[in-house]
Amino acid sequence: MIDRKPIRRGFTLLEVVIAISLLVLLMTMLMMFYNNALVQRDEGTKRSRDAQLARVILDRMAGEVRQAVGNVPGYGVGVFGYKDRIEVNTLVMPDRKLSEVQSVRQRKLPAQFDLQQIRYYVAWDEENLTDEGDPRALGLVRRESKTYLRDAIVTSEEAEESAEEVEEAEMAFKEELYAPEIRFLELKYFDGATWWDDWELTQGNSLPQLVRITIGFEPVIPEEQDMDIVEDDFLEDDADVDPLPGDRYSILVRPVQADVFFGSRMSREASAFSEGL
Repeated sequence: MIDRKPIRRGFTLLEVVIAISLLVLLMTMLMMFYNNALVQRDEGTKRSRDAQLARVILDRMAGEVRQAVGNVPGYGVGVFGYKDRIEVNTLVMPDRKLSEVQSVRQRKLPAQFDLQQIRYYVAWDEENLTDEGDPRALGLVRRESKTYLRDAIVTSEEAEESAEEVEEAEMAFKEELYAPEIRFLELKYFDGATWWDDWELTQGNSLPQLVRITIGFEPVIPEEQDMDIVEDDFLEDDADVDPLPGDRYSILVRPVQADVFFGSRMSREASAFSEGL
């Protein structure tokens, strides 16, 4: 009887090619899934970071607008602004250091008022243009005036400290690039019935009933016309009709000292009527 050994069969070339193809396809799908997960994670982290930054900035701006004064003689109305910038006279508490006891030899701290002037706007670089030839947005600028009408008084006995006093006087004004990430700012003002693009009232308690603050991370090129001259046409549609883009965040603020009898509405309509004549 002949002893026959079992025939060993290997993989054919076709089977090897199919196996390698399936392995490559499986690894490709796995890498695509892994890469997509990383992209989603990075995008979620960025959105969370942007949302937190926007919330902090909006909370600060809202607090300052909320504490705006009605009309202080010599200092003007509490809210004055346009669509792309705002100036607020807001109530604040002076620094605690001013109430601390100081010796006679210590240099006096610069005086502070309980009223500060805050200004917000987006700065633009007109020299370093983008690839499209448009101005480059630098970010949100915050200007703070701690002391109104403060002049540095330097006597002959204080000549040695004159430079330091002038430096302290300059500390009463602080202008900084507050948030370079924020490159869009839009403001709208509500008089009780109509949304306006600007607010330039100067008589009586002329605070708006609401101020809508919108900030964003993507810049919008300003119009070629002078931004200080804004058309005084009221908005036909409500500000909340159109949804905001994904990179923008908004908040509605009501000044505490706004006239409950809507006196600002009558002043605003009268101002618009007189300018239309």
